Amino acid sequence: MIRGVLALLLAAIAAPALAQPIAFPDHFDSIGTPLASLKTSDGRTVHYTDTGEAGWTPMLFIGGVGTSARAPELVAFLDTLRRRLKVRIVAVERNGLGDTAFDPAWTFADYSSEVQQVLQHLGIGKFALVAISGGGAYAGHIAAAMPEQITSWHMLAAIASAPAESPVCKADATTLEAMLGQQVGAPRAFWAMPPEGVAAKVPGFADRAADEGAHAYFIAGQHGDARAVAREYHRFCDAPAAVAAFPAPAYFYYGEADKLVPPAQGEYWAARVAGKVTFRRYPGEGHDVQYRHWDQLLLDVAGHGGETLVCAQGRARLLPGLVEPARLPKGAALGICAWQAGASKQP
Repeated sequence: MIRGVLALLLAAIAAPALAQPIAFPDHFDSIGTPLASLKTSDGRTVHYTDTGEAGWTPMLFIGGVGTSARAPELVAFLDTLRRRLKVRIVAVERNGLGDTAFDPAWTFADYSSEVQQVLQHLGIGKFALVAISGGGAYAGHIAAAMPEQITSWHMLAAIASAPAESPVCKADATTLEAMLGQQVGAPRAFWAMPPEGVAAKVPGFADRAADEGAHAYFIAGQHGDARAVAREYHRFCDAPAAVAAFPAPAYFYYGEADKLVPPAQGEYWAARVAGKVTFRRYPGEGHDVQYRHWDQLLLDVAGHGGETLVCAQGRARLLPGLVEPARLPKGAALGICAWQAGASKQP
């Protein structure tokens, strides 16, 4: 009897484990949001991206200076959070960048019209307006042109205008193009990020940013043509958009150590909002607050604007109200725990 039991045990040990059946997928995995195009009423072909989830909260995303319709890929490091919050992102490409042809006569008003036509084509009536860095100048014109369609307005380190005495505003077009030529011709240089900032925390961010630069300046055969980005910089020298008594709630995110776009630019926008204003200020932080606090932005867009995301004791949670960094609980930090080096991973 004992021998029989031992024989069975030995046979069980010696037999190979039954292979688990392979669960084959019935769909392809995403390799990036596809680029789409639309012929506008004036005959221009405009390119855009749309994550496309029906029924989710639509967000119009306007990237920084010199970015293409693929710019939302730069914030895809928080795509799991975006999907959990059910936020849909649409980005409309600007003049002369990426696949969109350059027109020297193109204006802010043209962009507002193109955005409106893309949104109509997609069946989007209401949307959250989000801009980072140089995209802020365009967002101001969108807010002025279609305020009744905007459910909430979000500006991250976003510009209002450039001072008239700045070198950019003083330079003529030819000089400015020459000044920008080396950067536009070498996207990795154009997109150089502080090594101690977001690029150090998010694996692959610096490479993806360089890819975005290459897409914006080379994808359609521009060969590093600096005209579009030079005109963008000059456009910032124009008077800011005439936003008057914007009715929806607005959220502003600025680093107090940002020398490129200081909080005063956000204060300009905040003064034009009649609805509730939430101004999130980050002491000691620079221009990359636009990426560093993208998690809070997503929460604000999704309806959690009355709360602040923090990581405490290795777990992320929401605290009620606008919590200033100086008043965080001991040992806590803003954002998801991935931002904290050595923080324990959440399941």
